[in-house]
Amino acid sequence: MASDRSEKLNRDLDRMLVQAIERDLLVRIGWGREGDEKPKNGEIGALSLLPDESRSLLLGNLGEGAGLMNRGGTATVQGSVASMAGGWMSSGRLVVEKDAGSRVGFKMTGGSIVIHGSSDDNAGARMSGGTLLIRGDSGSNAGSGMSGGTVIIIGSSGDNPGIGMTGGQIIICGGCGNVPQGVVSGRGSENMAKDALDLMSSLGIDIPDGSLVLNAGDAPLIDEQPSVDRGGSFSGIGVVGSGSGRIDSCVDVQTGIHVRGPKEDSHELVLERPWIPILDDANGIGPCIVRGTPEHGDLLVVGDATLAKLEKESLKCLGVIVDLDDLPRLNDAELDSIIVSIRSRMDPGSLVLLADRVDRVEELSRRCVDLNLDGILVDAASLDGAGATIALPRIGMASKKSGLAAGGRSIMIRLEGAVSANTIVISKCAGIDVVVSPDLEGGHEVVDGAIRGILREMGVTSFSEVNRSNLRAIDHGTAMQTGLRLAGLERPLPTWTRRD
Repeated sequence: MASDRSEKLNRDLDRMLVQAIERDLLVRIGWGREGDEKPKNGEIGALSLLPDESRSLLLGNLGEGAGLMNRGGTATVQGSVASMAGGWMSSGRLVVEKDAGSRVGFKMTGGSIVIHGSSDDNAGARMSGGTLLIRGDSGSNAGSGMSGGTVIIIGSSGDNPGIGMTGGQIIICGGCGNVPQGVVSGRGSENMAKDALDLMSSLGIDIPDGSLVLNAGDAPLIDEQPSVDRGGSFSGIGVVGSGSGRIDSCVDVQTGIHVRGPKEDSHELVLERPWIPILDDANGIGPCIVRGTPEHGDLLVVGDATLAKLEKESLKCLGVIVDLDDLPRLNDAELDSIIVSIRSRMDPGSLVLLADRVDRVEELSRRCVDLNLDGILVDAASLDGAGATIALPRIGMASKKSGLAAGGRSIMIRLEGAVSANTIVISKCAGIDVVVSPDLEGGHEVVDGAIRGILREMGVTSFSEVNRSNLRAIDHGTAMQTGLRLAGLERPLPTWTRRD
């Protein structure tokens, strides 16, 4: 598989760079010991997370995500690169001797990228610093949404350069398509940023004095994002027992669970109850999902801001959760390039999950299976505002269609606020492995005692014995929406043709 080959390339390169930096050597990739050419072809996420003072030269045409998250290294590709090259880089230099795909330099905050050929659409999109030089032509929307930095296009640009920009500068030496609303244009070197002139001078390139210079206007186009609500409980759903009677208090009831991926070497997430907190930073109380610096047993949320500052040290944790709702729209290859860049710096067997909102759960489940990942985290928030209760059948149907749970992949659901024992039990009955929320209602001891009490009344000694047949809709509306048996009627309403 391309991802396996790409991970091996990154791991091998990291080992070579340690010695090369100490001896100030250039690492050459794509040549045999006798100097014979053995070019790379299509590797994704290659040359990513390069450390300061490293120097590398690669022969071949790379796939998506080449040079992602550069942290000070200098990399030259004697060939072409696909989309997202140099994305989220903060320093260093990336040189591509042929063409680049779309979104080269996406979200870069510093450093420089030089493309000696042409680039596709959205070059420099959402960049906030650094310099991107394209010596050929550029597609449409160059510098879209940028807030800082400089984009220089020696050739011609497509339509809408700088659309949505709030800062930074775009210099176009050749022809230009339509300039969008909210962008101010001028001409002449006196209007150009100093870093652009310095870079061009270092490369021996003269910028024509009549080149077009684009800057953000006083009223840039900015979208207003709609608010979404995820809810913190499953209203309208109750639980029923197994029919075998209450479990005696002298019999032990197990509330802990183990979560792992489908692969044999997968790491295990061990929890005292089917719940894990999501926090800004680790707090030392045990496994957490964190947005900041993780501890060894934590899961790190990887989103837009994380990729901009991610370091290899932060990946010494149990696993990562790649949050698609906090990233730009990515095709499968682009997403895989980010995952390869991260996973190749983690211990073998580290967990990798995908996260997104419940209104996109079907695509989320498909991607998890197709990319051979360990599970999903479904945010109960949705644009339609249907709420947490309706999230359960959505997740269940998506899991069944993709074969997610059947393939041994875990399912987590994210809810709002402090959750109750009843909410956790309902989730487990619905096939959810772990509930994710900031806190527990009443604290750990209260919730654990309540969970044990509910399980005893249900007549089961562990969560492995519960399933969807233990759930009931306690009102007509919930029964119609979820397909659960209506309490008292004890069968699905006629609207639903599928069986429990």
